[in-house]
Amino acid sequence: MSSPNSSTRILDAALQLITGQQGADVTMAEIAKAAGISRQAVYLHFTDRADLLVALVRHVHERLGAAREMYKVEQAPTGVAAMREWVALQVRLNPPIWPVARALDVVRRTDEAAEQAWQDRQMHRLETCRRIVGRMSQEGTLKSGIGQGAAADVLWSITSVRAWEDFVLGLGWTAAQYEKRITRLLCDALGPGEP
Repeated sequence: MSSPNSSTRILDAALQLITGQQGADVTMAEIAKAAGISRQAVYLHFTDRADLLVALVRHVHERLGAAREMYKVEQAPTGVAAMREWVALQVRLNPPIWPVARALDVVRRTDEAAEQAWQDRQMHRLETCRRIVGRMSQEGTLKSGIGQGAAADVLWSITSVRAWEDFVLGLGWTAAQYEKRITRLLCDALGPGEP
């Protein structure tokens, strides 16, 4: 019988390999070897690579304390403050999540379960953005002339891991530059202006 500790060991090994190689081309055999177990033992825990990657996303979120981080967004005193916390959250969580998200993005294109997990995650992000924008609207700080739906879509897109990748990894923005510039952009586009 397999143990939860074996599952954690597999996920930790997968994370180390994916982070080190920054790609989805890590094989189940490589993960098994890094975890110090047989390839067959990996399949006792995870039906395939897509299943492992979906579990790995949850594992990374747990290790990073994503629920605690989301609490900061949800408990922010105002909608604008929640939007600022949402941007700051991307600064803290995207660097360690990016390699796993990138791997899952590749696998999801050929695996239905991975695609569904990806879409579920995106919908969760969008719902958070809708709640932030809803608060701003209720408080009268949402810029006039932009609907809540469009505002939430903009917030979701600008704070996506893909946009973070373009700005930070592609253009070389520092974490501080990303946080300051994206916060200013969103405050100008959606809120009361200069933060």
